[in-house]
Amino acid sequence: MTCASGPATFRLLDAHVGWDQREVHNLVGFDDPAGVRLAHPGSAPEGPTRRALLPWFPDRRLTPGEGHCDWYLLTPDRPRLLRRDACSEGWTPVWPPGCEPEPPRAPVSVAARGNRLAVVETDRVRVWRHQGRHLAGVIPVDRPVWAAPAAGDEILVAREPDTDLRRYSTAGEFLGLLRTGAPGRIVGLRTGPGRTIWLLTDDGVRLRIHRGGRKRPFRTVTAAELAATLPPSTLVSATEEGFCLREPGPDTTVTRCFDWRGEPREAPSPPTDEYVTSGSCLTTLIDSGVSRCRWHRVRVDADLPTGTAVTVSIVVSEDGRYEDTDWQTAVPGAADFLVDQPPGRFLRLRLRLTGDGGATPVVRRIRLDLPRSTSADLLPAAFREDPAADDFTERFLSLFDASLGELDRVIERCPALLDPAGVPDRVLPWLAGLLGLSFEAGWDARTRRALLAAAPELYRRRGTPWALREAVRIVFGATPVIDELAADRRWALIRRTAEGTGTGTSTGTDGPGLGGVRLFGRSASRFRLDGSALGAGPLRAFGDPDTDPLTAHAHRFRVLLPAGSADEKALRRLVGRQAPAHTAGSVRTGGAGFVVGSRSTVGVDTSFVPLPPPVLGGEHPPRLNRDAVLRPGPRGARHGVIVGAVSGIGVHTQVW
Repeated sequence: MTCASGPATFRLLDAHVGWDQREVHNLVGFDDPAGVRLAHPGSAPEGPTRRALLPWFPDRRLTPGEGHCDWYLLTPDRPRLLRRDACSEGWTPVWPPGCEPEPPRAPVSVAARGNRLAVVETDRVRVWRHQGRHLAGVIPVDRPVWAAPAAGDEILVAREPDTDLRRYSTAGEFLGLLRTGAPGRIVGLRTGPGRTIWLLTDDGVRLRIHRGGRKRPFRTVTAAELAATLPPSTLVSATEEGFCLREPGPDTTVTRCFDWRGEPREAPSPPTDEYVTSGSCLTTLIDSGVSRCRWHRVRVDADLPTGTAVTVSIVVSEDGRYEDTDWQTAVPGAADFLVDQPPGRFLRLRLRLTGDGGATPVVRRIRLDLPRSTSADLLPAAFREDPAADDFTERFLSLFDASLGELDRVIERCPALLDPAGVPDRVLPWLAGLLGLSFEAGWDARTRRALLAAAPELYRRRGTPWALREAVRIVFGATPVIDELAADRRWALIRRTAEGTGTGTSTGTDGPGLGGVRLFGRSASRFRLDGSALGAGPLRAFGDPDTDPLTAHAHRFRVLLPAGSADEKALRRLVGRQAPAHTAGSVRTGGAGFVVGSRSTVGVDTSFVPLPPPVLGGEHPPRLNRDAVLRPGPRGARHGVIVGAVSGIGVHTQVW
């Protein structure tokens, strides 16, 4: 669609290419695919900010308690421990007057988990139970900084200057050393579900989050992984003046602020020093490979929040030498502009980012188009005789060439919109609408992508057991059993019997079927001519009784899944959408066990669990010989299997 006369090339400047690291000032993200951005002030200019991680790694003087709104606070001037629960708005001492234990000796930090509370002092860690009512143990440690109660009645202690963790029992017994291998120093420590341990370290360049455990190595994780695994606390800010908690109120959330003595204070103004206000970087000499090249266009791919700007300056030269007055500076915020420079082989670009301190622009990529190629090259030579008119014509037609180029890229990327593995999560419902699929609200992005990828084959084989089985497997992660009842036409069939062979042995044969045994009287069934007494057989106006064994279960099926593998209501909705219209499907998931003698399916209803003790009487009394097994007498059982004793299946067991 483009009207350009010939193919154009380009150079890309992204987070990895083109920048002179010696000319970088207050910018970070050159090794981050997300893009280049302004740095954070302080000793950790890269990575997440300390303020953003406060809900998961609070200030060392604060720790959340057992409840959602419970907190503990170490006061600095008069060493004591305060507590605030969900039923009060102020802070009260953990120990009432007259019941205080020995006050903390230069307290360092506090941590809590469940009913255990650990107070870190200069040379020891004291562990309390039941919200400080019982002293469980004293752990002598040299220069402790952080402590965290862990699962299994353990206490993890971090001390300066290393990042290794020491394991102690609550009573103070040393259990071993846990090496983390994390660089820098620990500025946050907590434990999570599944015996996981989370560290926050500062190496002077950035804050890093590490996850590991006793039997798993520590690795660096992102803030998103932290937020997806651990719920945040209600702490929203912490400064030298105090801290603020956002808690649920009668109608909406309420932010309450306190100083470090636990006294209420006014909410501070929002911080504006999260980022530095300006930063710049310079590229190396970018070689076009063409002598006296006419550079064409500069395009910037960036996000510009309110209060931020990106300014681009370029200079072109033939031999790499230039003056300060040779720079061409684009209008601040311009993301697409033409190069207005003399022809030259080399180009150098300066990037400047500015902000208000509360937000930062993010530059993902800069594209340099070369050489100049516009639709003006297709015009007759008469339109290009005058140099001034020629320059204006090129710049004027470049506006339309840019629009046509955008349309070309949209058309080129159209097939990518139909790839379920490459589109963003928000596009998946739209893509499903094109295929006639509907998603449940609880399905995650992985399940939706798998369904979209399998949709062509599912549609081709729709109505077959394979398609229904595959759809259930994708959504619920378990392969079901499809039980087609039409294949099980055992109508009026009794159990297998053993017949003698005359040689002292017996073989199992099918018992009598239709015509061999009568399970009900003639008068109790439907009316049959010459077979039912008039007035004794009920008249029914449908079907032929001889075809009942073939039609009773026709077009019926069951979907069987083990217990706990799927939500039965969601499974029933999925089966209703995937089953053919002329069929009737039912859903059954396994229970807590099975009863011998009742209909059950192996893998669905089977679960070897102990029977509850029989209790005669009550609302639902058990029926002897059917619902309960009486316990043996003092001499033990004479027959059968005793739980815990040695027994062999087929030797001591008989199933009837």
